[in-house]
Amino acid sequence: MVKRLRFHVLMGLMLVLMTNVYAQAPLPPANLVVRAGLDGGAVLRWGSTANTIGYKVYRAIDAAPFELYGEVFHREFIDWYVFPGRVFHYYVTAANLHGESGPSDTVDFHFEADHPKPHQGVITGRVIDSLSGLPIQNAVVRFFTNAGMWTERTHTDSGGVYWVPLDTGNYIVQARAVNYFDEWFNNVKRLENATVIHLHQDTVTAGFAMHLVPQPIPVTVTGTVTDSVTGLGIPNAFVAFLRPLRYLRELEAITGIFGGFPFERCILPELGELQGAVWFGRTDSSGNYTAHFISDQHIRYIAIAVKAGYIEKFYNNKYSPLDANRLFLNHDTSGINFALLPNPNAVNTLSGTVSDSAGDGVPSFLMLFRKTIFGRYPVRFRMTDSLGNFEFFHLVAGIFYIKALPVSDYAPAWYSQPACGVYNWKNADSISVSGNISGIDICVGPASVSGCGGIAGEVVLGGGNSPLAKKTSTASSGLQGVTVLAVSNTTGQVVGYDVTEDDGSYSIEDVAADSYQIVIDKVGYSAGSVPTFTIADTNNYHVSNTSLTVSPDVTTGVVDGKRNLPAEFRLDQNYPNPFNPSTQIHFDIPKASLINLRVYNLIGQEVAVITNTTFGAGSYTVKWNGADFYGNSVSSGVYLFKLVATPLDGRESQFTQVRKMMLMK
Repeated sequence: MVKRLRFHVLMGLMLVLMTNVYAQAPLPPANLVVRAGLDGGAVLRWGSTANTIGYKVYRAIDAAPFELYGEVFHREFIDWYVFPGRVFHYYVTAANLHGESGPSDTVDFHFEADHPKPHQGVITGRVIDSLSGLPIQNAVVRFFTNAGMWTERTHTDSGGVYWVPLDTGNYIVQARAVNYFDEWFNNVKRLENATVIHLHQDTVTAGFAMHLVPQPIPVTVTGTVTDSVTGLGIPNAFVAFLRPLRYLRELEAITGIFGGFPFERCILPELGELQGAVWFGRTDSSGNYTAHFISDQHIRYIAIAVKAGYIEKFYNNKYSPLDANRLFLNHDTSGINFALLPNPNAVNTLSGTVSDSAGDGVPSFLMLFRKTIFGRYPVRFRMTDSLGNFEFFHLVAGIFYIKALPVSDYAPAWYSQPACGVYNWKNADSISVSGNISGIDICVGPASVSGCGGIAGEVVLGGGNSPLAKKTSTASSGLQGVTVLAVSNTTGQVVGYDVTEDDGSYSIEDVAADSYQIVIDKVGYSAGSVPTFTIADTNNYHVSNTSLTVSPDVTTGVVDGKRNLPAEFRLDQNYPNPFNPSTQIHFDIPKASLINLRVYNLIGQEVAVITNTTFGAGSYTVKWNGADFYGNSVSSGVYLFKLVATPLDGRESQFTQVRKMMLMK
């Protein structure tokens, strides 16, 4: 069973870093309603309000005065901390940079759980710190049937006490809290060792003594953001260090808060709202930045740099958070640098909405891929607003594809005009961009969780029929950035998903007893089969150490030129040289590696991305015909082509080599 990591709650306030302003304060939200949640708590929803950045929720208990209780960026708020015998009052306001609206109508909520119903019993208990013995407030306590089905969830009060009426039967109980390891009753770490509670029409006590995870440490990270054309530092560029998607989803499972803690969010120009930002700030006049934050010793982070007028980049020249380098920041670190490419001379835009089948907007991560002669490459990253709206700017004319990864309980999906919930890149619809394209609406389907089981393992690069796959090393290599979905064979719905980390690992949690197909999605790769795993209801709740093998598709323009594996990395001179209009570039790699091959002009400006994907060990020849990846004309002159090879096994450092070539028209 893959253990979940817990997070250290950072102190701070949510900052809004946004240059785009609205004309006036928004109007009050309308149609505020409250109801009891299926999994407990009070669920508030309200209508949308124009010119709004976010919403503020105010709460009063009984006759006490109203106080600010929470801030959200979407039109829903769940108050888990409601208890029997009290009346809770709520109203909501809308806010933007010009101010806050007046209050909405007030709604009242009475938590009716004072007495168990006939044929019910009560499970109650106290959750404490194992060392100090002090109560843990707001711990999540979850109840499962003996078949692994999730039936109820509640939270502890200020004294660490919880109390839940349940139908008679057999239950397994789990406690979760931020900064603590998960505990199963009776104080065990593994589900299969949990004590089953036999509940009759009585009261059963189940207490927990939880253990703290190792405490996070303060770190300092420094670096520089430069212009890739001039090499000069870029002042006032935004830099952010983010939690990867897996950790945001784990945090959501503990707290019920979509997108991470509210104070770990920031809004950046043209990019949107980033979730899980443990630090964000700006560069100084020389393009340098210094980040100070509390780093969890068990979490890897990703870093991004953004500046108006430039294409945003993740660390190490990555354009997607799924493939972004993971940074293990357990000590002070320097040299986390970014070289940003200026926006191309293009004014095309692409806009639309991410929503569910009912038309409700779903806040999401968005990745834009461009079609090239060498395949599809990620070129831009965006976040939607709280209503699921998005827009990409400064796009060159061409063919594009969009993938959405919701921050809430929905499954990832590609844009497909007639379908909802398209999970594989091969089924995505293309978008021809020339001018301003709007109405690109991406429909996402639910990914509901309902159990205490899990499926975990790794995705490895394996064999296949393409020349590239045939040269793959016999040693397994974990593949990063693969979306792995569990689809129920009973309902046909996605019940959970994960995205592989840099070691190829994935972990799909909180699934019920059932049979599941495992579907994978990564541009340029295909699975040889669709395996089926079964979560049993006889204490066999977890399937672990599963290995899913994927193979790269045939890469146009790449030819395997040798039978024997090369002994060393090497980049050969292009042939012919000089050339017009195309030339061939040959390189050798002795082991499976991520190959980044790009063309630059003599002032350092990036002209083309020839390839940026994984290759197996072997010798390869690629063809470059002078087509510009960014839409600017390529004139006669001397150019540089640069190979960066990153071995997938992590045992060697990167190999880099640069050569010159001449285009004569």
